[in-house]
Amino acid sequence: MNKKITFTTTLLATLLFSSFSYAEESSSEKYTSSYTSIDEKDCITLDSDDLGSIQECEPFGNIGVKVVEGDIRQSITLTRKNREYILNFQSTVKVGFSTLGSTLEWRHEKGKPETVKGMIVRLDVNEDPEDLDKIISYLIVSKITADNICVVGKIFPQSNQEELARAMLDAKEELPCLKSNIKKH
Repeated sequence: MNKKITFTTTLLATLLFSSFSYAEESSSEKYTSSYTSIDEKDCITLDSDDLGSIQECEPFGNIGVKVVEGDIRQSITLTRKNREYILNFQSTVKVGFSTLGSTLEWRHEKGKPETVKGMIVRLDVNEDPEDLDKIISYLIVSKITADNICVVGKIFPQSNQEELARAMLDAKEELPCLKSNIKKH
C-alpha cells in the first residue's frame, strides 16, 4: 500500500510540476528580451558637474533612456512622447550608494519589439554604511504601458533572479506601481 501511495504522490507531483513548467514555457514562448547598453562608453554626457551627471543612452524603439547620477547614486529616467518617467530607485531599495549594471533588458512579444511590456536593470547597492564593500545586487523591474512607466518590483539576489524578473513582466495581471515611484514630468 505504501508503494501505491508513494507512486500516486510522485505521479501527482510530476503532473503538477509538468503543468507549471508548461505554463512557464507558454509565457516564455510568447515573450522575449532585447538588450541595450547603458555603459558610460556607449552613452552621451548631456550634463556633468561635481554633484553628478546625466547621460543619454541608446533608446529602445520610441523610449528614450537617460542615466542619472547624483550623490553617488544612479537611476534611470525614461522618456516617451515628450514625457519623462523618473524611475526613483532610491525609494525602491534602501540605498546607500548605488550603481547600475551596464545593460537594460527590454521584455516584449516575440518578433514585436514595439509591444514592450517592461524593462529590467541590475542595481548594485551598498546598504551598510559601516561596510562599503558589502554590495547587494537587485534586479529592478519596471512596467511599460501605453499610459505609464514605473517601477513595479525588486528581485532580491537568488539563483533564479533573472527568471523571476521576467516572469513578473510576463504575467497577465496588471502590476501596480510601487507607491513611491509615481513621478511623471
